[in-house]
Amino acid sequence: MAIQTFTGTVVEQKMLTDDVLFLSLAIPETFSFNAGQFVTIKITQEGVTRLKSYSIFNPPRQRGKLDFCVKIITGGFASEEFKRTKIGDSFELKGPFGHFLFDEKNTSSEQWFLGAGTGVAPLYSMLAEYVPQFPQQKFVLLFGVREQKNLFYDDIFKMLEKKHPNFTYIPILSRAQWLGKQGHVQDHLPEDVSGKIFYVCGLKELVLQTKELLVQKGVALDRIKSERYD
Repeated sequence: MAIQTFTGTVVEQKMLTDDVLFLSLAIPETFSFNAGQFVTIKITQEGVTRLKSYSIFNPPRQRGKLDFCVKIITGGFASEEFKRTKIGDSFELKGPFGHFLFDEKNTSSEQWFLGAGTGVAPLYSMLAEYVPQFPQQKFVLLFGVREQKNLFYDDIFKMLEKKHPNFTYIPILSRAQWLGKQGHVQDHLPEDVSGKIFYVCGLKELVLQTKELLVQKGVALDRIKSERYD
């Protein structure tokens, strides 16, 4: 897809958790992307301009808008700008970029998606796009956060699971006791990895550890797709 530079206008902005911001921008209908890709957002503060990369949360079929889940870091260059952002503000965007894409031609019976925090954004874009398209395949999402209060969009994942029997949603908490799964997403890989493709997104440590564990289990590298947030 051709790289475009365009303007996005803020139509929604809200905190999903203490440190995750949802940002929705209205964009030209002509912009298209593939699930899993990202764009850069141009941010200028006090004469300093930086380009920040953000994975797109919504699926490609929802044209005319881009949704983002932004990790808010106190004092962060982009974070402080986004916290001040109001409805009607505009940003210059460029994209789409990235090769973290769903393999539509694969014949695997199961697709496993592993993400922590805002790393779930490109995974959701893929799931929302492809779960309905491939009802004969099984999709599993392992979504890791620290505590239950950090489980943003838990209701959206549950709704997707209820609507599509071929999708399973497994939330995992790393720092809290609860009735569900505990630990890290890489602690809950399937015992039998044959016939499965894995999509992994998150911070460097999560991605590297998960890939290492999968390779140890016998998964070929071409069956592990990943996007690393540094």
